[in-house]
Amino acid sequence: MSSSGTELITDVGEVKLNQALGSSVAVQITEVALGDGFGATYDPGAGQVALKRERARRPIDRQHMVGTNAWRVTVEFDHDTPAFWVREIGFFDAEGDLIAIWAGADIQPRQTGAIDFVLEHILNLSRVKEGLVIVNAPDDELFDLSVASGTAFANLQLEQLRQADVIRAAHDQNQGVL
Repeated sequence: MSSSGTELITDVGEVKLNQALGSSVAVQITEVALGDGFGATYDPGAGQVALKRERARRPIDRQHMVGTNAWRVTVEFDHDTPAFWVREIGFFDAEGDLIAIWAGADIQPRQTGAIDFVLEHILNLSRVKEGLVIVNAPDDELFDLSVASGTAFANLQLEQLRQADVIRAAHDQNQGVL
């Protein structure tokens, strides 16, 4: 989805996070719901306990931690998902409570239906104390592999550039000697 919009923790989410603060149990985000906001974009409110109009919900397919309390979540809604313009996203815990919501008057809606709709969203809860929230979904091993491969290729290229500089410097020193 667009990087604009507002992502916020709901009041219910705040209560659950405060309860988790004094225990060893984390709030487990397990599902993502898409809604059409009754056909209009809007700024979300912390008092919401549901999306304005939820149209589809699925378990999170894959997750990858990208920072302290920030996850890249991937959810695939298949072609049987009803066709609608996505204007709101809800993140729900294992008990079905809305923990976080993403919406905004400035978003660019995307349409579902007829084709597989893949949602890739960075769920950023960096204001929450580390360890209080977890995204309960399988790790995105393909993403991890691509990051590791990209890092390895970048390191290889840096080493090749370093070696080229050494060769060039040695060649330049030999140019002056006949």
